[in-house]
Amino acid sequence: MLAAHLNPDVDQSSYRTEYLEQVVAWIIARFGVRATLRVADFGCGPGLYTTRLARAGASVTGLDLSSRSLDHATSLARTGGLSVRYLRQDYLTYQDDERYDLIILVMRDYCALPPNGRRALLRTVRTHLDAGGSFVFDVDSASAFTHVREQAAYGPSLMDGFWSHRPYFGFHNTYRYERENVSLDKYEIFEAERKRVFFNWVRYFTPEELIDELKEAGFTDVEVLGDLTGSPYDSEAPQFAAVVTMASSSC
Repeated sequence: MLAAHLNPDVDQSSYRTEYLEQVVAWIIARFGVRATLRVADFGCGPGLYTTRLARAGASVTGLDLSSRSLDHATSLARTGGLSVRYLRQDYLTYQDDERYDLIILVMRDYCALPPNGRRALLRTVRTHLDAGGSFVFDVDSASAFTHVREQAAYGPSLMDGFWSHRPYFGFHNTYRYERENVSLDKYEIFEAERKRVFFNWVRYFTPEELIDELKEAGFTDVEVLGDLTGSPYDSEAPQFAAVVTMASSSC
């Protein structure tokens, strides 16, 4: 997983470097990243965004469940002479006295959460976002769901050895759930001494569905964009982004 995060040429666990740099440049310009700006990256991984935002002057906190990714992120910050606070925390249950001007959630993590998980995430965001602060994230679009096909694949070292450094045989099945606008990629990984099963659920949204969900969580100021570079919304694109601003009157 860490190797996939750090591969600059593929959009697998993280976006490829060329797009990542565009995202960071847009965030810096849009939100005026400076020394007084408090930023949290939910699901920060190996620090690809936190490092760059800290380098631009922001006060940055990164949350992730992977100790290996956080070790890499911490080493990256130390090498660059940067002060970044990293926490091994689940952003669904995260509690802190810190309040942020900007919270980011990158790589369409929102879509991998079940409905109760998304509600928990939005409660966490409301709790930790300061008045006038913004929550920025991207999602898979309903247009992308039209291209999902039910299929099956299998073979040795499925996905070029992604699932283990040891020899294994893998099965991959894709399922569509039409009524819910949800897809499932199920991976069964067989090694000599163990079997593992992974479920990758994805919820696909229209802007209207996403806005309704955000409003139910108490967010009323929502801007829909094409992606995390600030491009205009395109109904045919496989993803889109949202900027949610906490009303100044919110507690």
